[in-house]
Amino acid sequence: MIGELGRWGLFQVRELLATYLVPYAALKGAWLERGRGGRLVVRSVALQIYYSAVEPLPVFLLIGVSLGFFVVAAADGLMRPNGLAPHVPTVVAQSIVRELLPITIAVILTGRSGTAISTELGYMRVTQEIEALEVAGVNVDYFLVLPRMVGLILSSLGLTVCMGASALLGGYFVAQGLNLASVGLQLTQILGALTPATVGLALLKSGIFGLTIGSISCFHGMAVERHFAEIPRANVRSSARSFFGCFVLNAVISVYALSQWR
Repeated sequence: MIGELGRWGLFQVRELLATYLVPYAALKGAWLERGRGGRLVVRSVALQIYYSAVEPLPVFLLIGVSLGFFVVAAADGLMRPNGLAPHVPTVVAQSIVRELLPITIAVILTGRSGTAISTELGYMRVTQEIEALEVAGVNVDYFLVLPRMVGLILSSLGLTVCMGASALLGGYFVAQGLNLASVGLQLTQILGALTPATVGLALLKSGIFGLTIGSISCFHGMAVERHFAEIPRANVRSSARSFFGCFVLNAVISVYALSQWR
C-alpha cells in the first residue's frame, strides 16, 4: 500500500511538472520561430478570445450582475443593522472584484473553453494531424499551444474588467431598484473603495488562472494517444486539475495578499 501511494505521488508530481513545462515549451517555440507565421498565430489567438470571451459575453455579464446584486443586498442587509454601515462599500468592492470574479471566471472558462481545447487537441492527436504537422516541420508548441494559452489569458483579463463593471454597476442598481439596499449606500462609495492594489490583484489572479487552465488543457489534450475513448477521460482530468489548481492558487494568493496588507 505504501508503494502504491508512493508511485501515485510520484506520478502526480511528474504530471504537475510536465504541465507547467507547457508554457516554457510554447515560449521556446516562439523564440525559435522568430515570428514566422505570426499572422496565423495572431488569428488563432483572436479566434480563441472570440470563442472564450466575446461569444459568451452576455452570459458573463448577466452572471456578473447577479453576483453583484447578491453581494450588495447581503452585505448591506447584514452589516448595516449591526452598525457596520461605513464598511459596506469596502466589503462589496473587495469581495466582488478581488475574490469572487476571478475564481468565477476561472470555473466557467474551465468548463467551457478548457474542455474544448483538450477535446480539439485530443482529436487532432488521434487523427494524427499533430504528427503530420510535426513531420512537415511545424512547431506545434508555437502554432497550436501558444495561441490557446495566450487567448485564455487575455480572455480572463478582459472578462474580469467587463464582469467587474457589470457586477458593481448592475448589481448596485438592481439592488436599489428592488429596495434591497438602503439609500445611504451610494455607488460612488463602492467605486471609491476600489484601490489600485485590489484591481491589480484581481487581474493578477485572472492572468494566472488563464495560464493554468490553458496549460493543463493543452497538456491533457496533447497527451491523448491513439484512441477516441481517451478524449473524455482527458477532459475529466483536465477539468478536475484546473478546478483544483485555480482554487489552490486563489487561496494562496489571497492569504499572501492579506498577510502583506495587514
